[in-house]
Amino acid sequence: MEYEVMVQSVLDEIDNRITENIRVDELARAANYSVYHFCRVFMALTGTPVMNYVIRRKLEYALHELSQGGRIIDVAMDFGFETHAGFTKAFKKCFGYPPSLHRLHIIANPPKKATITGVKLKHGGFNMQVQIKEIQPFAVIGVVSRHSLASVKRSADAPAYWNTIALDYGKRLSRLYDAFSPAKHGEYALCFDVDEKTGEFMYLLGVSFDNSADITKIEPDMRKVEMPGGLYAVFTTPKVPDEQYTRSIVDTWEKILTGWLPGSHYEYDDTRLDFEAYDERDHGDIVQMDICVPIQKRK
Repeated sequence: MEYEVMVQSVLDEIDNRITENIRVDELARAANYSVYHFCRVFMALTGTPVMNYVIRRKLEYALHELSQGGRIIDVAMDFGFETHAGFTKAFKKCFGYPPSLHRLHIIANPPKKATITGVKLKHGGFNMQVQIKEIQPFAVIGVVSRHSLASVKRSADAPAYWNTIALDYGKRLSRLYDAFSPAKHGEYALCFDVDEKTGEFMYLLGVSFDNSADITKIEPDMRKVEMPGGLYAVFTTPKVPDEQYTRSIVDTWEKILTGWLPGSHYEYDDTRLDFEAYDERDHGDIVQMDICVPIQKRK
């Protein structure tokens, strides 16, 4: 019981000093243990090394700040990371994907009170059904528009996103199907060209581009994007009534980024784009879709 009380007090101390430069020797001294003994006890009770936990906890607080619209460089400095690159490297090592992806797809709640049990559960990873598969290269043609993250907090949930920014997505899709006649019915939603300083990004709603002769049909507000293919983690949202569709997509993105990726043996491959795929399952009273995340083995 003595050790549990000590470690819990350390967890509280870390939260109280989360924006400070926290050193393991200071934590050990405050607990009245040698550094060696303190580190062994902390590891035994939480399942993670002390400084690994400190960095992760700082990043958990940073997640919330990012989701509130904070610039990545400002958030990095606030939590003691000296450079943008250093923050991004630590973030990706911890969670398996870059901070810009989190800012695009999730609104994070403030971190809950840290407990020994909670730390152990997070260290243990997260189980989620997923298909790991190679996707062949393909091309997408779509209508593009540029938006700001300051007003649009998440784009993972495409249907709600379209409504939020008043896009006439039905009209856009009609134009695309009429002009390009894709071999297979289905739509793709992509976000790319994220400007981390201004928070702006490009949003594309498109269909597959199957005929090179159609290149002359591309209009000024359209863009053709080459998707190089490769290894993807494909997550299928649960089958839900149409009125619950938005929530199911948001929840799936959140589980991917806060649960599955951080606990997996993979990391986000930011040389490629993630995308959302909508097919015949997207129509009707009961609906679902796929979220495709480019991955590679953790380095």
